[in-house]
Amino acid sequence: MAEKNQVGMTIKLIVGGVLLFVVIVGLSYGSFLRKMDMANADFQKGDSETALQKYNALEQNLRSVGMIRYIPERDRQNLLLNEARLLYGLDRMDEAAEVLDRESDIAGGMKDGRFILVRANIAFRKSIKTFMEAEQKDPQVLEETLIGIEDSLRDALRMDPDNWDAKYNLEFIAYLRSQMFEQGQEGKLEILERVRVQEKPNLTPEQMH
Repeated sequence: MAEKNQVGMTIKLIVGGVLLFVVIVGLSYGSFLRKMDMANADFQKGDSETALQKYNALEQNLRSVGMIRYIPERDRQNLLLNEARLLYGLDRMDEAAEVLDRESDIAGGMKDGRFILVRANIAFRKSIKTFMEAEQKDPQVLEETLIGIEDSLRDALRMDPDNWDAKYNLEFIAYLRSQMFEQGQEGKLEILERVRVQEKPNLTPEQMH
């Protein structure tokens, strides 16, 4: 009888421990979602720096307890995507690319068209900047890079056919390439300079998730 009571008590303790763990995880995750909403609100108010700090803190907290891989996929993607978009919008291209790489490492590759779109945008802006700042400008190299970016945008559209930003960017790069092909060297440089000056990061709240 004593052994049965002891077994029963052990089972109750285990069940109680499991329930307590579930409650703690639930409360912690609820806090995470509330903080995500707060970061989104900061962005919508135009405070990109504060929003970015909050997204980064959330990611670091999840990583510190080894939970970044285990939260629901959509929430993880939205966290990292918003972080990458804000870094892109602040012209911190390399940091934005690192965030995209972290998602790729977790997911086993780029499996979401939204991430591919941001990566293509980064590649586009960096390629234009590199070309314009080079002492020896080679339009052929730039055009080959743009063709690769077009391929990435098509991949993004295959995964997310309703992504209008990807559709617009694909059409824009195709137009840019056609203009470059029709113009002479001087005309090409004028077109690219106009793109470099005018192409600014300008995310709207609707683009955030």
